[in-house]
Order: sequence, then structure tokens, then C-alpha cells
Amino acid sequence: MISRRSIDATEQKLDGRTLAGYAAVYGEDSREIVEQGRAFVERIAPGAFAETLRTGSDVKLLYNHDPAALLARTKSRTLSLKSDRNGLAFEASLPETTLGNDVRELLARGDLTGEMSFGFFVEDESWNRTRTERLVKRARLVEVSIVQDAAYPQTNSSLRSVSAAATEAARLRLELHLQRMNRHG
Repeated sequence: MISRRSIDATEQKLDGRTLAGYAAVYGEDSREIVEQGRAFVERIAPGAFAETLRTGSDVKLLYNHDPAALLARTKSRTLSLKSDRNGLAFEASLPETTLGNDVRELLARGDLTGEMSFGFFVEDESWNRTRTERLVKRARLVEVSIVQDAAYPQTNSSLRSVSAAATEAARLRLELHLQRMNRHG
């Protein structure tokens, strides 16, 4: 069974089409989760998604966990993921599609606050004696989503206007222009 977990945004900025932040945080308690009639609090262990990242599995960025609402994916390199000491960091280029434009506008208006979520299959876990707290030690990540409601109270995501590729292209154009000016001046 696929599990989906959400994280509240602690910060959100809007300036462009690149969405970046944390889709999951390590070592932080979720809000109460009810799954198959059982209520519990969950934490994600540092490096829980290491296998997914190591194998280069195709992970998708979705809107509200909807597979029909695709925004980016690792396979096309429009989504990048990395694990650091804080959690699962991501960066995605929002498409210039109706959905991409809608998500961007909802973020700009504050209707979406940058809350993120992630869908995964648990591969290794441990529980406390009363089975009210779960630690996810290893999980296969399937997707990350920008959502309206979240289960985890921590994250940040922001939109940026200048991608690394755009910055590099502008730098190269400026360098070429300066070389031309130096030859003629």
C-alpha cells in the first residue's frame, strides 16, 4: 500500500518557475495519522530514501498526489532530488502549461502555501511498544506533491525565477559580448 505524507510550509516565496524546498524532513513528528483504523505519529529516519536516489528511480512531482496532474519528473530531469541532513530536498521546473501556470498563480496568491507531501512504500520500519509511534527507516519514494493540506508540520518550498541554466546562458552571452567589444575597442 502506498503511503502519502504531507508537510506544512514554514516559508514560501514566489519569484519565477523553479519550485524548490523539502518534500520530507528527517526526525520530525508528523501530525496524527490514521491508517487502516490505527492512529499514530510518524518520523522519517535520515537517509530513508537513499535507495530510491541511488538507483535513479523515476520520481514524479504531482499536484495533490494526482497522477494526471504531472508537473515534473526525475526521468526528464525537470525534477531533482537529494538527501541532506535536514531531509529530502527537491528542485523542479514548473511547466508552462495550464496546470503549471495555475500552481504558480495559486502560490502567488497564497492559496497554496508551499505545503509538500510525498508518496512512498515502507520497506523497513520500527514501532514503539504501544504502536502509536512509527519510525520509517527505509522507503521507496514514488512521488512528491504540492498540496493544500499536510500531515507534517515542517518544510519550506519556494519559487525562483532564474534557473542555473538560465544564469549560465546569460553569463556566456555577456562573456561573448565583452570579448567582441575588446576585439573592436
